[in-house]
Amino acid sequence: MAQILKLLISCHCGASKQTVRLHHPSSAPQEISLCHCDACRHNTGLLCVSYASIEHPDLTEGLVEYYSEAETTTRLFCAICGCHIFQRLQSPVGNDANTGVTEDAVTTAAESERWAVATGVIIGESEESGKEDSGVFMEYTKHINTADTKDGGLSPFIRPTRGVQGVEVVENWDPPSPAIKDAGKKPKGPSPDADPEVFPRGDNEERRAEEVLNAFCHCKTVQFHITRPDTASKLPRSNFPDLMVPYFTGSPQIRNPEDTKWWLRPSLNDHSEELGAPSQTEMDGLKRYLAGTCACRSCRLTSGFEIQTWAFIPRANIFFHIRNDHTGLSKSEFEAPNIVPLDFATLPAHILTSYESSTGVRREFCSRCGATVFWRDRWRPELLDVSVGLLDAGEGARAESWLDWWTGRVSFAEDAGNSRTGETARGAKCLIDSLEEGLRKSGEGEKIM
Repeated sequence: MAQILKLLISCHCGASKQTVRLHHPSSAPQEISLCHCDACRHNTGLLCVSYASIEHPDLTEGLVEYYSEAETTTRLFCAICGCHIFQRLQSPVGNDANTGVTEDAVTTAAESERWAVATGVIIGESEESGKEDSGVFMEYTKHINTADTKDGGLSPFIRPTRGVQGVEVVENWDPPSPAIKDAGKKPKGPSPDADPEVFPRGDNEERRAEEVLNAFCHCKTVQFHITRPDTASKLPRSNFPDLMVPYFTGSPQIRNPEDTKWWLRPSLNDHSEELGAPSQTEMDGLKRYLAGTCACRSCRLTSGFEIQTWAFIPRANIFFHIRNDHTGLSKSEFEAPNIVPLDFATLPAHILTSYESSTGVRREFCSRCGATVFWRDRWRPELLDVSVGLLDAGEGARAESWLDWWTGRVSFAEDAGNSRTGETARGAKCLIDSLEEGLRKSGEGEKIM
């Protein structure tokens, strides 16, 4: 017999806070997929997303609707903080490989409409359920659409660890060996979606792929590219991130007393996870940027999902592509974009929406499709966190010819259950523990497949 569990959900700003009804068709937990498809990555800025099937929600006012895939999938996100809240699918009942919503999804309107809620916004069981804890009501059980990533994305690192909520890969791919260090393949040029005007027409594509890395959201309102580290990349001054030195330790190293340029990393085969300042020879060979995962409450409630993935990029290495339709001028189909250094003060309106998640901290997301784009603060304005899911690297979603992934820790891993209750908190912690263990094993050179 179907049970209806009432769950409390909320985004970061609280505008979408409400109770939703989780569809629970049997005593077995609802199976949740981690979707790695291109559409989900570019629509959210994250490397993977997850949704739980629900009945039609009571409140959708104040949410921006974006038709994501051929007008069959609508994603609804908060207009204030950018958090993805709901997904609505217009299709017959069945397992939709592009969404992560299973065949148990609730249907209405002659079995053509299904609703799901982003798992990161779930706080826990509502008091309206009449129960303090109904036990396990959903489980992360599988990865889907990993083929889109080319390198597996995060799927190699979220594996069975203690027999609890182990996640299987439904779509296999050729795994790297070891998973992080040697995963990069020679880029074969950017995807057809990349803007062709970063380099002049006819220029060598391999050279272009080596020199710049394109990035874009799903609707292409946000388009920019990143350049390789240069002299300007060494100018910012920044504390170490929680990713490298956990803030809960109170370590004096957090303040980075030696002014280490920790965000600049060596080429793919010269991997190092030491905190000390690199030698001059190493500095001359820095060709990549640091990237990592985050499980903090703020990232979860401004994205809608459990795992945020950030790359640390100096503002001096980010160039926006501005078209006439961004400025209100007439648009030509073959018009080349105006490529300009990133300056938040002069970007045309309506490209990015900015949200202050805490005093001095701002997050930007696409005004049209809701993709998370940047994190920045007033203490290090020249060094930005960039959402990795937007990147369009030829070798794969992890962009390892450009990014050096930190494997020692998931940033704010201890925050996974923060402001959550019961089974929701436990399940989130289990997922992040699995990710953290998988990353550490890969960093130690252990085969994790």
